[in-house]
Amino acid sequence: MADTVDFATDLVAEQLEHGIRAARAPIPVGEPGECEDCFEQMPRLVNGRCGYCRDGRGPRGRAS
Repeated sequence: MADTVDFATDLVAEQLEHGIRAARAPIPVGEPGECEDCFEQMPRLVNGRCGYCRDGRGPRGRAS
């Protein structure tokens, strides 16, 4: 019969496996230019968008 410690151990193992998979994911090559969404000049664009716009933070950390 599994107890709380067993569940916690399984959860930690799953999280560790997920973290390892995420760390192995390839990082897309970026290039400098103007973001297609916020029109800011950025040192690294991926698929034409800056990091702020790709993850929903808006340009330079402002809310979109």
